[in-house]
Amino acid sequence: MASTKLTISIPEDLRRRAKSVAALRNEHISDIVRRALEEYVAEVMEEADDIRAIDEIEARIATGKVRIRDWAEFEAELDALQDQDHG
Repeated sequence: MASTKLTISIPEDLRRRAKSVAALRNEHISDIVRRALEEYVAEVMEEADDIRAIDEIEARIATGKVRIRDWAEFEAELDALQDQDHG
């Protein structure tokens, strides 16, 4: 994967701590920042997918296309929706 440079501003104490962690692990500070950013972006994207799925289920319930009476039925509907997205 091609890399590109990114300039960011962070507090000095965070830079020192990140640099210390990088040195402790025999890595570059860019490795630490890249890993943290990848994890953060993945988490936010997963939350966005969850919110989209919930919104879609709520819309189905509102139109009467789906009747959900308990958590198990909600989970089953969510699983079906995810299978539909990946299938």
